Amino acid sequence: MHKVIAAAIDSNILSASESFIDQCCTQNVEYAQTYDEKIYDVRAPPSKHLAIVCCMDARLDVFRMLGLKPGEAHVIRNGGGRIRDAVRSLVCSQTLLQTKEVMIIHHTDCGFTYFSNNDQVMTALKLQPGTEVGNLPIFQTIPGQVSATTTPDFMPIADLEQSIRDDLAEYKQYPMLNQNVTVRGFLYDTKTGLLKEVK
Repeated sequence: MHKVIAAAIDSNILSASESFIDQCCTQNVEYAQTYDEKIYDVRAPPSKHLAIVCCMDARLDVFRMLGLKPGEAHVIRNGGGRIRDAVRSLVCSQTLLQTKEVMIIHHTDCGFTYFSNNDQVMTALKLQPGTEVGNLPIFQTIPGQVSATTTPDFMPIADLEQSIRDDLAEYKQYPMLNQNVTVRGFLYDTKTGLLKEVK
């Protein structure tokens, strides 16, 4: 937990005049000089018909990790790589763009493993100035379980392999998701770069 809080405090040190977004825009100009627009010639589903749900952790290079090229897969990212946060995008991926397989990937050294319970996440958030966490729809749990006293669920991860099993099980609770496709869960080891399937 201390690691996450320290990172949040460090990020507040940057001034507005040191915006990294400006550097990204400069790098975009360089990228555009060798850009191949042919990838957008045809509006098509991902060519490998694969959707990947994984963590937003900036260190994860999902395309290189899986040997993918642009246009081959949808990559849906959120904190912890949780299926609950990915449902809206995954529904569109499956129904509008014909993805037929789903990979759920969690990883070691995930920030959500630094918290053993939801209260610790809430405490860490309250330490940040201006943060208000209420009963917002985005934080509600599975449909049908919402009430006026619903506490936001940030889904801390106490056990990585169990969190993958939980997400595989939760996938089945959403009838709008295609239940007739292959859905598999994996743990990515940040020390070795290897995936381990979790069933």
